[in-house]
Amino acid sequence: MKAPYSYFYENLKKRVSMLYLQGYDLDRDTLISELDEIGDSFDGYVTFAKKLMPTSKRADFPYYEPDSLEEIKTARPEGARDRIWGYLSELELKDKTYGGVLGRFIGCMLGKPLEIGWELKDIREYLEAVGAWELDDYIPQYSPAQREPLRRDCAYSMKGLMNFAQPDDDINYTILGLRVLEIYGRNFTSRDMARLWLDSIPFTWTWGPEHSFYFNVASYLLNHGTQLPEEEEWDILTRMFNSGEELIGAMIRADAFGLTNPGMVWNAAELSYRDGYNTHKKTGLYAEMWAAAAISAAYTTFDPVTAIKAGLEQIPERSRYREALKEALDISLSNDNWLDAYNQINSKWGYLGSTGTINESAAIINGLVHSVGKDGIIDVGRSVCITIMHGWDTDCSGATCGCIAGVLSGAHNIPSKLSDPLNDTYYSCVAGETDNSISALSERMYQMSRIMRA
Repeated sequence: MKAPYSYFYENLKKRVSMLYLQGYDLDRDTLISELDEIGDSFDGYVTFAKKLMPTSKRADFPYYEPDSLEEIKTARPEGARDRIWGYLSELELKDKTYGGVLGRFIGCMLGKPLEIGWELKDIREYLEAVGAWELDDYIPQYSPAQREPLRRDCAYSMKGLMNFAQPDDDINYTILGLRVLEIYGRNFTSRDMARLWLDSIPFTWTWGPEHSFYFNVASYLLNHGTQLPEEEEWDILTRMFNSGEELIGAMIRADAFGLTNPGMVWNAAELSYRDGYNTHKKTGLYAEMWAAAAISAAYTTFDPVTAIKAGLEQIPERSRYREALKEALDISLSNDNWLDAYNQINSKWGYLGSTGTINESAAIINGLVHSVGKDGIIDVGRSVCITIMHGWDTDCSGATCGCIAGVLSGAHNIPSKLSDPLNDTYYSCVAGETDNSISALSERMYQMSRIMRA
């Protein structure tokens, strides 16, 4: 039987290693020995967690990865643009917004049954046995080659069994991104988003760093009433027990900020920063900023490479994340097919596994690059399917890819075989969301974009 507070011990141990990878100057062995001596004491773990807020970097760390918004803005590459204007009518803007929302739902539901830690070889074996490789539709519910069944709680997302989009944390966050703008406006703060989380979604529908964040903030309010702490204490509170600052959880929350800021790439990145800062730093935080900016830029082009590069302009030039994504883009562009590119991506970053931000982002880039048709229009279904066939966190990467691709293509280019099974219906765990129409949600997103552009 695990000790009552073993969760905090494991998280703190991982956090020490994470901080070292981020370049902080700390003695890992000494800290782990100190952690081992605490025993099963919650107060002891809290005291130790407060110590893990280092500021100095090792002299040999070659990257510059600030966490403050102003420092991030000045660390962008020379020539970074705040806005990229296209020449679109309101009809086209609306079509692209609807495409982004619909693409997110398609990507999320298509990848949901495979969210069981499988890699490409497992997915390929499953699909080949039923004649469904390469993937171009929703996932078959059974394969004679399966060594374990797919997620049965995701049967609603399997081919032939769908008639709505079932609840998912990725979808919850898309709705919350819109809700924070509807309730608090464009000047919402990270604390506003935190309060909206607590008011709107159940604790058990959060995972990883989001789970730790929710626990910390709820525990604080339990002991301090309704007032959230100020800057320094807030920073400590939100980072305690967080060993996942560089995982994918922030990136999956970017969509609403890109969809409501067409062409306004820095504005999209800035709003996503306020959301992401609660749970993520450095690579994890930059990933949400990149995704939001890429979605925003996708309104101004039909070319995924242009959108990908525009997103990369919004994050620090000398960061590990930007360096990796530039390489992932080069790998994708230099290979004639996505499978050869996958082999290089997997060889370089596959060890990060499910929820690893860099490998998941590379899968999205590979899916986008290798799904442009002869007419120059991206094939949303193909981009999503390629991304999902990489494996790892299939619903998360599929949803983000689907949103970017959906904006690039517009809703009218999304095939009915992928949109019809959703029946224009979704369900979520967000309190107060009772109009479960995908098109109605898309319209709200479009109307908010009009406000943001005014």
